[in-house]
Amino acid sequence: MSTNRSRLLRRPSLLVQFGLLSFVSLAAVGVALGNRLQNTARQRTLHEAVHSAELIATAGIQPLLQPDDLRQDFLPLADTTRATLDASLRASISANSIVRLKIWNLQHWIVYSDNPRLVGRWFAGEQALDDAFAGNTVSRVSNLTATEELEERSFGKLLSVYVPLRVDATGAFTSDSKGAVIGAFEIYLPYAPIAAAIAEDTRQMFIVLAIGLVVLYLILFRLVAGASRRLRRQARENEFLAMHDALTGLANRRLLESTVADLLSADGRAGTHVALALFDLDRFKEINDTLGHHSGDEVLVAVATRLTALEGVACVARVGGDEFVVVATDIADGHDALLLCDRIEVALEAPVGVEGIQVSVRASIGIAVSPNDGVDCSTLLQHADVAMYVAKRSGTSRRMYSAEFDHYSPERLGLAVELRDAMESGQVFMVYQPKLHIASCEVRGVEALVRWQHPERGLVPPNDFLPMIENTELIGPLTWHVLDLSLAQCAQWRSAGIDLAVAVNLSARTLGDLNLVENVRAALARHGLPPSALELELTESALLDDHNRANESLLQLRTMGVKLSVDDFGTGYASIGYLTTLPIDVLKIDQSFVFDLLNDSRAAAVVRCTIDLARQLGLTVVAEGVEDEATLAELLRLGCDHAQGYLIARPMKADLLAGWISRWYEATRTPEAAPAAQPVDPPIARTPHLQLVQSGASR
Repeated sequence: MSTNRSRLLRRPSLLVQFGLLSFVSLAAVGVALGNRLQNTARQRTLHEAVHSAELIATAGIQPLLQPDDLRQDFLPLADTTRATLDASLRASISANSIVRLKIWNLQHWIVYSDNPRLVGRWFAGEQALDDAFAGNTVSRVSNLTATEELEERSFGKLLSVYVPLRVDATGAFTSDSKGAVIGAFEIYLPYAPIAAAIAEDTRQMFIVLAIGLVVLYLILFRLVAGASRRLRRQARENEFLAMHDALTGLANRRLLESTVADLLSADGRAGTHVALALFDLDRFKEINDTLGHHSGDEVLVAVATRLTALEGVACVARVGGDEFVVVATDIADGHDALLLCDRIEVALEAPVGVEGIQVSVRASIGIAVSPNDGVDCSTLLQHADVAMYVAKRSGTSRRMYSAEFDHYSPERLGLAVELRDAMESGQVFMVYQPKLHIASCEVRGVEALVRWQHPERGLVPPNDFLPMIENTELIGPLTWHVLDLSLAQCAQWRSAGIDLAVAVNLSARTLGDLNLVENVRAALARHGLPPSALELELTESALLDDHNRANESLLQLRTMGVKLSVDDFGTGYASIGYLTTLPIDVLKIDQSFVFDLLNDSRAAAVVRCTIDLARQLGLTVVAEGVEDEATLAELLRLGCDHAQGYLIARPMKADLLAGWISRWYEATRTPEAAPAAQPVDPPIARTPHLQLVQSGASR
């Protein structure tokens, strides 16, 4: 009973509300228009009666009267005149259904009437008569209560019309409205035919109006009903798309987070665990590049179909290009979590047929399990992401999350969560370390280094958050934020006349971003900088993780005009064959070799060989970690192009760099005037170095 009552009390749908409101509105409009049209019809009918009276007065009376007949108080009309009027007006009275006819002079005497009993009588008359004497043609529906209307009461309701009679300057009758009024002509017409005509016109207009409004209502209702159906369908689709991936129909990140939150709440009460398995498809880009993105989409849909068929899983989601998440509950331990991986691998085991080709699909899976690996979806997803990339780097197909992978600590986990807000609030900022062209003693570029000024922890060292961010989804936003800050500062320097290039570090994960080239191009355009103003630094491991993908992106960047450098050269892979296949411009010798350049023959051999190799390949060499004059002198002797290190300058904020450069060049020109020390740049005796560089350059 209560359910039925609630249905009855339920608010009507928007379509029903529109139908009712539009019907009432159109009905109100119809009534208003009907009344307007009725008044218009009534006025038109009355106007026709007035027009008839004017024609009778002009054509039937004025030619038979003399103006003098109306200018005296009262003298009976001549018999011949009255007889002529009687004969002339009799036909008009009959033809126009005129009930009564009167001619008044200005003294209110009736000088002529078709009713002889009224002729020669004086009446005060009504306001309408005075209006006619004032020059206005007046009509009114008469109630026949006036004294002069006693003779007409037997006719019922009548329409009386008063027409002024005018004469011109010569004293002759005229229809000119400027003529002088000397009397008035009054006729009475039966009102019943007029009322019937008005009623008929009104009825027809109401019928036409009603039909038109009904048709309009039906058209509008149909249009609105159709639009309402489309809107409801679109709303359902939008609601679905807001929570699902458009391509595969799987849950998206939003629905995943909501589902995992509910599962964590329920399992927390039940004492069970939630496992979140994150994986992406190995070598998926090769499928896109070889067979096209349409084929790649077919693979993604096929994978989604197989994952949906898995039994005992709580949620399947697509959270990225080729990244999927499978969530399972009732996980007792790590063994159960690994069994989930087994099921995923079995589901992906069979090849996928695309364009007549059987494509093998493999995945790298990272797993995080509540509550040890996180108590919310974001943390679990982040930790699963870390485990997945550890699996990729180690060459295994699966890994469960462990804090030892990236040396996470509760404090660092908190930092990871805070970093996104830190970027938006300006806590993340850049410092810049100059790079010296050794032979010319010119500072031609700087390396941009990220720093984090935490409101509570103070300055957070890069090593405390960068290694952690490298393996998470935050590395992308952080990289683009750093690139934007660095290019914005570079543009400011150039507008101030300081022509510097800026080098920005690029992570391995960002190098694999499909939007890398477009993001770099857009950032340069946003700040009005040429591509030559930017240098991107990459590690050897980043270049070799996916050689083909790296080569494609780097070629596009190189073609654009962006310089590319290998950072920490010598510490990565033993093979250096990639230098001949990848579009590299710069080699940066790792500081561990530069530190021992003068004390370790093996380090010296690495530095010397690197410089010789770079010269043969047409590459520029930068030595990192230069901290003393002797090392700089040896680098100059070996033919190293650029030096970077504390001997030259420590990393400093942008507002200090301009002044530092000015003092540096002043010291270059005047050896005895060394640059003044800065808080971020401790005093270093540079004058001997400048002399050394100058003498070396002269040689």
